[in-house]
Amino acid sequence: MEFPCCHGHKKAGAAIAAGCSVINAPSEDTPLVSLYMAKLAIEAGFPPGLFNVIPSDIENKRIIGKMLCEDPSIAALSFTGSTPVGKVLSKQCADTVKRVHLELGGNAPLIVFESADIDRAVDGAMLAKFRNAGQACNAANRMLIHKSIYAQFVEKLAAKVAKLKVGNGLDKGVSVGPLVNTKAYKKVTSIVDGTLALNTTNVDMITENQVTSDGDHPFYSPAILSCQENNDLPIFHEEIFGPVATLFSFDTEAEAVEMANNTRYGLQAYIFHQGFVPVMEGF
Repeated sequence: MEFPCCHGHKKAGAAIAAGCSVINAPSEDTPLVSLYMAKLAIEAGFPPGLFNVIPSDIENKRIIGKMLCEDPSIAALSFTGSTPVGKVLSKQCADTVKRVHLELGGNAPLIVFESADIDRAVDGAMLAKFRNAGQACNAANRMLIHKSIYAQFVEKLAAKVAKLKVGNGLDKGVSVGPLVNTKAYKKVTSIVDGTLALNTTNVDMITENQVTSDGDHPFYSPAILSCQENNDLPIFHEEIFGPVATLFSFDTEAEAVEMANNTRYGLQAYIFHQGFVPVMEGF
């Protein structure tokens, strides 16, 4: 899970405030936060059974998840994660007609129009893309940059990306930590390598990945993949979920809106433009 503390406490808090007990089945990669939340709940005087945590490995999670989805005494399910898992959970909840809330990823565009303050747009892009090592459903997955400022934007963004330090998040000065597991590292690597292997014209890796996974520590250095006008590439439609900024160019406002809307996902979008209201009419 991308933000286990944030997702866990806001979901549990709302349910408990409404008078419901909660069962938290955390990701097998991030169970400790949920267990610590349970410890704090006990210290705060929560009665037994109000806030419950069931950590497990992936195989047992499938069994536990199915049991929870099919139990008629459970009124609602909230899940943040992948689309394939969300589909399975939704089907399993159907027979008991549960309330189901699913947040299954995103493909957020970040659009920089010709009138934008480039420095502010670059600062915004850094935050929107590289926080949490790019592991956020609302991360800027596609950066759409006006052709007239494309080269300047890439240059300024590359200068900032080059200053990011990869390492243990507890170490001083580190700004980008590891990906959540080796599987995530392999996914990011596969998406980037697959895009470069297409040998498409005007597709370049601006900043190279200098840090590699050693198996136990899946680090991926922040990178910029410049795709310019190649918005028909598969990477345009894939959620990278890692510290790789993909940049595409556009010529007109209408083209930018069309590109931004060319996805199954909603969730979020970022816009840098001096004339805010006209742009919003296209979404």
